[in-house]
Amino acid sequence: MSYLRIRLEGTLKATSPTHIGTGETRSVDRTKKNGEDFAPESTDISMIARDCKNLPYLPGSAIRGVIRNYLLQILRSLPGNIARDEDYEKVLADAKAGEKKQDVIYQEQYEKASLLEKLFGTPLWAGKVEFWNASATGEIDGGCFKDKDWDQVRQCYLIRSVAIDPVTGAAEAHKLYTFEVAPAELSYKVNIVGQKLEDAELGMLLFALNGFNSGIYPLTIGAMSGRGFGQMTFTLDKLYVLENTQEALEEWVKQANEHDHAGYHALKEMSDTERNELIGTFKLAFSEAIKKEVVS
Repeated sequence: MSYLRIRLEGTLKATSPTHIGTGETRSVDRTKKNGEDFAPESTDISMIARDCKNLPYLPGSAIRGVIRNYLLQILRSLPGNIARDEDYEKVLADAKAGEKKQDVIYQEQYEKASLLEKLFGTPLWAGKVEFWNASATGEIDGGCFKDKDWDQVRQCYLIRSVAIDPVTGAAEAHKLYTFEVAPAELSYKVNIVGQKLEDAELGMLLFALNGFNSGIYPLTIGAMSGRGFGQMTFTLDKLYVLENTQEALEEWVKQANEHDHAGYHALKEMSDTERNELIGTFKLAFSEAIKKEVVS
Protein backbone atom coordinates (compact mmCIF):
# COMPACT_ATOMS: atom_id res chain seq x y z
CA MET A 1 0.00 0.00 0.00
CA SER A 2 1.11 3.54 -0.72
CA TYR A 3 0.10 6.58 1.35
CA LEU A 4 -0.10 10.07 -0.08
CA ARG A 5 0.18 11.57 3.39
CA ILE A 6 0.56 10.35 6.96
CA ARG A 7 0.66 12.03 10.36
CA LEU A 8 1.87 10.26 13.45
CA GLU A 9 1.23 11.59 16.96
CA GLY A 10 3.15 10.23 19.90
CA THR A 11 4.59 11.08 23.30
CA LEU A 12 8.21 11.07 24.38
CA LYS A 13 8.57 10.92 28.16
CA ALA A 14 11.96 11.66 29.65
CA THR A 15 13.33 9.03 32.02
CA SER A 16 16.55 10.94 32.70
CA PRO A 17 17.69 14.59 32.52
CA THR A 18 17.85 16.13 29.05
CA HIS A 19 20.15 18.82 27.74
CA ILE A 20 19.67 20.15 24.21
CA GLY A 21 21.83 23.24 24.20
CA THR A 22 21.39 26.37 22.12
CA GLY A 23 24.93 27.67 22.43
CA GLU A 24 23.57 30.60 24.44
CA THR A 25 24.22 31.44 28.07
CA ARG A 26 22.55 33.46 30.79
CA SER A 27 24.21 35.02 33.81
CA VAL A 28 23.11 34.50 37.39
CA ASP A 29 24.54 36.03 40.54
CA ARG A 30 25.64 33.49 43.11
CA THR A 31 27.38 33.85 46.46
CA LYS A 32 30.97 32.88 46.93
CA LYS A 33 32.41 32.24 50.35
CA ASN A 34 35.48 34.37 51.09
CA GLY A 35 36.62 33.88 54.64
CA GLU A 36 33.67 34.91 56.77
CA ASP A 37 32.14 37.12 54.09
CA PHE A 38 29.89 36.27 51.15
CA ALA A 39 30.59 38.09 47.91
CA PRO A 40 28.49 38.00 44.71
CA GLU A 41 29.86 35.99 41.82
CA SER A 42 28.46 35.97 38.26
CA THR A 43 28.09 32.53 36.67
CA ASP A 44 27.29 31.82 33.03
CA ILE A 45 24.68 29.11 32.59
CA SER A 46 24.47 27.12 29.34
CA MET A 47 20.81 27.22 28.33
CA ILE A 48 18.57 24.55 26.83
CA ALA A 49 16.17 24.98 23.91
CA ARG A 50 12.89 26.67 24.84
CA ASP A 51 9.68 27.47 22.99
CA CYS A 52 7.58 30.65 22.98
CA LYS A 53 6.08 29.64 26.35
CA ASN A 54 9.58 29.50 27.83
CA LEU A 55 9.23 25.73 28.33
CA PRO A 56 11.77 23.10 27.22
CA TYR A 57 11.11 21.45 23.88
CA LEU A 58 12.74 18.89 21.59
CA PRO A 59 13.69 20.40 18.20
CA GLY A 60 12.32 18.40 15.29
CA SER A 61 15.78 18.47 13.69
CA ALA A 62 17.25 16.84 16.80
CA ILE A 63 14.64 14.05 16.82
CA ARG A 64 15.15 13.45 13.10
CA GLY A 65 18.93 13.42 13.47
CA VAL A 66 19.12 10.86 16.27
CA ILE A 67 16.55 8.58 14.60
CA ARG A 68 18.35 8.63 11.26
CA ASN A 69 21.72 7.97 12.89
CA TYR A 70 20.22 5.18 15.03
CA LEU A 71 18.89 3.41 11.93
CA LEU A 72 22.19 3.87 10.10
CA GLN A 73 24.23 2.42 12.97
CA ILE A 74 21.98 -0.63 13.30
CA LEU A 75 21.22 -1.39 9.66
CA ARG A 76 24.23 -0.37 7.57
CA SER A 77 26.00 -3.68 8.21
CA LEU A 78 23.17 -5.49 6.40
CA PRO A 79 23.73 -6.23 2.71
CA GLY A 80 21.67 -4.54 0.03
CA ASN A 81 19.80 -1.27 0.01
CA ILE A 82 18.46 -0.94 3.56
CA ALA A 83 20.96 1.65 4.79
CA ARG A 84 24.32 2.91 3.55
CA ASP A 85 26.80 5.64 4.40
CA GLU A 86 27.41 7.38 1.06
CA ASP A 87 30.02 10.13 0.76
CA TYR A 88 27.92 12.75 -1.03
CA GLU A 89 30.66 15.37 -0.89
CA LYS A 90 32.74 13.11 -3.12
CA VAL A 91 29.74 12.34 -5.33
CA LEU A 92 29.12 16.02 -5.92
CA ALA A 93 32.83 16.78 -6.41
CA ASP A 94 33.16 14.01 -9.01
CA ALA A 95 30.00 15.18 -10.75
CA LYS A 96 31.33 18.74 -10.91
CA ALA A 97 34.64 17.51 -12.32
CA GLY A 98 32.79 15.46 -14.92
CA GLU A 99 30.47 18.36 -15.70
CA LYS A 100 27.38 16.22 -15.11
CA LYS A 101 23.99 17.88 -15.08
CA GLN A 102 21.96 17.95 -11.87
CA ASP A 103 19.13 15.74 -13.15
CA VAL A 104 21.65 13.11 -14.31
CA ILE A 105 23.33 12.99 -10.89
CA TYR A 106 19.95 12.78 -9.18
CA GLN A 107 18.79 9.89 -11.38
CA GLU A 108 22.02 7.93 -10.92
CA GLN A 109 22.03 8.27 -7.14
CA TYR A 110 18.31 7.76 -6.58
CA GLU A 111 18.32 4.47 -8.50
CA LYS A 112 20.86 2.99 -6.07
CA ALA A 113 19.66 4.84 -2.96
CA SER A 114 18.90 2.82 0.16
CA LEU A 115 15.55 2.67 1.92
CA LEU A 116 16.96 4.96 4.62
CA GLU A 117 18.15 7.56 2.11
CA LYS A 118 14.81 7.67 0.30
CA LEU A 119 12.96 8.06 3.59
CA PHE A 120 15.18 10.70 5.24
CA GLY A 121 16.67 12.38 2.19
CA THR A 122 20.20 13.27 1.08
CA PRO A 123 21.98 16.42 -0.14
CA LEU A 124 20.47 15.64 -3.56
CA TRP A 125 16.80 15.26 -2.61
CA ALA A 126 14.43 15.96 0.25
CA GLY A 127 13.23 13.15 2.48
CA LYS A 128 9.69 11.86 2.71
CA VAL A 129 9.26 12.58 6.42
CA GLU A 130 9.22 15.80 8.42
CA PHE A 131 9.66 16.06 12.19
CA TRP A 132 7.90 18.92 13.96
CA ASN A 133 9.21 20.48 17.17
CA ALA A 134 7.98 18.54 20.21
CA SER A 135 6.66 20.88 22.91
CA ALA A 136 6.31 19.95 26.55
CA THR A 137 2.77 18.75 27.26
CA GLY A 138 2.69 20.20 30.76
CA GLU A 139 4.71 20.99 33.84
CA ILE A 140 5.98 18.89 36.74
CA ASP A 141 6.55 19.78 40.37
CA GLY A 142 10.31 19.77 40.72
CA GLY A 143 10.46 20.25 44.47
CA CYS A 144 12.91 17.36 44.73
CA PHE A 145 15.40 19.44 42.75
CA LYS A 146 15.21 22.40 45.13
CA ASP A 147 18.84 21.98 46.16
CA LYS A 148 19.80 22.20 42.46
CA ASP A 149 18.25 25.63 41.88
CA TRP A 150 14.99 24.27 40.50
CA ASP A 151 13.10 26.85 38.42
CA GLN A 152 9.38 26.02 38.31
CA VAL A 153 8.66 28.57 35.57
CA ARG A 154 11.51 27.46 33.31
CA GLN A 155 11.03 23.77 34.22
CA CYS A 156 14.72 23.10 34.68
CA TYR A 157 17.44 22.79 37.27
CA LEU A 158 21.21 23.33 37.21
CA ILE A 159 24.06 20.87 37.11
CA ARG A 160 27.62 21.90 37.90
CA SER A 161 30.42 19.89 36.39
CA VAL A 162 34.07 20.08 35.47
CA ALA A 163 35.83 19.49 32.18
CA ILE A 164 37.71 16.18 31.97
CA ASP A 165 41.13 15.86 30.35
CA PRO A 166 40.61 13.28 27.56
CA VAL A 167 44.16 11.97 27.97
CA THR A 168 44.50 11.62 31.74
CA GLY A 169 40.82 11.24 32.59
CA ALA A 170 41.31 13.69 35.44
CA ALA A 171 39.42 16.89 36.12
CA GLU A 172 41.00 19.96 34.56
CA ALA A 173 41.83 22.84 36.91
CA HIS A 174 39.70 25.98 36.63
CA LYS A 175 37.34 24.34 34.11
CA LEU A 176 34.11 24.37 36.08
CA TYR A 177 30.88 24.95 34.14
CA THR A 178 27.16 25.02 34.85
CA PHE A 179 24.29 24.06 32.56
CA GLU A 180 20.52 23.72 32.55
CA VAL A 181 18.75 20.38 32.23
CA ALA A 182 15.10 19.54 31.72
CA PRO A 183 14.00 16.97 34.31
CA ALA A 184 12.97 13.35 33.98
CA GLU A 185 9.19 12.78 33.85
CA LEU A 186 8.66 15.74 31.52
CA SER A 187 6.64 14.66 28.45
CA TYR A 188 6.76 16.00 24.90
CA LYS A 189 4.19 15.80 22.10
CA VAL A 190 5.66 14.34 18.92
CA ASN A 191 4.30 14.99 15.42
CA ILE A 192 5.83 13.31 12.37
CA VAL A 193 4.35 13.82 8.92
CA GLY A 194 5.20 12.27 5.59
CA GLN A 195 4.33 12.09 1.92
CA LYS A 196 4.23 9.18 -0.55
CA LEU A 197 5.35 6.53 1.93
CA GLU A 198 5.26 2.79 1.33
CA ASP A 199 4.48 0.17 3.97
CA ALA A 200 8.16 -0.73 4.41
CA GLU A 201 9.12 2.90 4.95
CA LEU A 202 6.49 3.34 7.65
CA GLY A 203 7.73 0.12 9.20
CA MET A 204 11.26 1.50 9.31
CA LEU A 205 10.02 4.69 10.99
CA LEU A 206 8.07 2.77 13.65
CA PHE A 207 11.05 0.47 14.21
CA ALA A 208 13.24 3.50 14.86
CA LEU A 209 10.77 5.15 17.26
CA ASN A 210 10.57 1.94 19.24
CA GLY A 211 14.32 2.27 19.71
CA PHE A 212 13.61 4.74 22.52
CA ASN A 213 12.11 1.80 24.45
CA SER A 214 15.05 -0.56 23.93
CA GLY A 215 16.67 -1.94 27.05
CA ILE A 216 19.85 -2.95 25.18
CA TYR A 217 20.73 -0.14 22.78
CA PRO A 218 18.33 2.70 23.60
CA LEU A 219 17.94 5.71 21.38
CA THR A 220 18.79 8.91 23.26
CA ILE A 221 18.46 12.58 22.44
CA GLY A 222 20.59 15.57 23.37
CA ALA A 223 24.05 15.90 24.87
CA MET A 224 25.92 13.75 27.39
CA SER A 225 24.21 10.45 26.65
CA GLY A 226 27.35 8.81 28.07
CA ARG A 227 26.32 10.18 31.45
CA GLY A 228 22.85 8.71 31.08
CA PHE A 229 21.20 11.88 29.81
CA GLY A 230 18.54 12.03 27.11
CA GLN A 231 16.79 8.72 27.76
CA MET A 232 13.12 8.59 26.76
CA THR A 233 10.20 6.22 26.31
CA PHE A 234 7.97 6.51 23.25
CA THR A 235 4.23 5.89 23.03
CA LEU A 236 2.32 5.97 19.75
CA ASP A 237 -0.91 7.87 20.39
CA LYS A 238 -2.60 8.34 17.01
CA LEU A 239 -2.02 7.56 13.36
CA TYR A 240 -3.63 9.39 10.44
CA VAL A 241 -3.26 8.28 6.82
CA LEU A 242 -4.40 9.24 3.34
CA GLU A 243 -4.31 6.13 1.19
CA ASN A 244 -3.23 6.47 -2.41
CA THR A 245 -6.67 5.69 -3.86
CA GLN A 246 -9.17 7.82 -5.75
CA GLU A 247 -11.86 7.18 -3.16
CA ALA A 248 -9.64 8.24 -0.24
CA LEU A 249 -8.47 11.35 -2.08
CA GLU A 250 -12.05 12.44 -2.86
CA GLU A 251 -13.04 11.97 0.78
CA TRP A 252 -10.01 14.00 1.93
CA VAL A 253 -10.97 16.88 -0.39
CA LYS A 254 -14.59 16.69 0.84
CA GLN A 255 -13.56 16.86 4.51
CA ALA A 256 -11.17 19.73 3.79
CA ASN A 257 -13.97 21.74 2.14
CA GLU A 258 -16.56 21.00 4.80
CA HIS A 259 -14.36 21.70 7.82
CA ASP A 260 -12.11 24.39 6.35
CA HIS A 261 -8.86 22.58 7.01
CA ALA A 262 -6.46 20.64 4.85
CA GLY A 263 -2.84 19.65 4.86
CA TYR A 264 -2.11 17.04 7.49
CA HIS A 265 -5.15 17.89 9.62
CA ALA A 266 -7.82 16.43 7.34
CA LEU A 267 -6.50 12.88 7.31
CA LYS A 268 -8.46 9.85 8.43
CA GLU A 269 -7.73 8.83 12.01
CA MET A 270 -7.21 5.10 12.36
CA SER A 271 -9.10 3.24 15.07
CA ASP A 272 -7.04 1.28 17.59
CA THR A 273 -7.84 -1.98 15.76
CA GLU A 274 -7.04 -0.54 12.32
CA ARG A 275 -3.90 1.10 13.63
CA ASN A 276 -2.58 -2.10 15.20
CA GLU A 277 -3.29 -4.05 12.02
CA LEU A 278 -1.63 -1.37 9.92
CA ILE A 279 1.42 -1.28 12.18
CA GLY A 280 1.71 -5.03 11.77
CA THR A 281 1.60 -4.56 8.00
CA PHE A 282 4.30 -1.89 8.12
CA LYS A 283 6.60 -4.00 10.26
CA LEU A 284 6.08 -7.10 8.13
CA ALA A 285 6.85 -5.16 4.95
CA PHE A 286 10.03 -3.77 6.53
CA SER A 287 11.03 -7.24 7.70
CA GLU A 288 10.42 -8.69 4.24
CA ALA A 289 12.49 -5.90 2.67
CA ILE A 290 15.42 -6.82 4.93
CA LYS A 291 15.06 -10.54 4.20
CA LYS A 292 14.92 -9.88 0.47
CA GLU A 293 18.16 -7.91 0.55
CA VAL A 294 19.92 -10.50 2.73
CA VAL A 295 18.92 -13.37 0.42
CA SER A 296 19.84 -11.51 -2.75
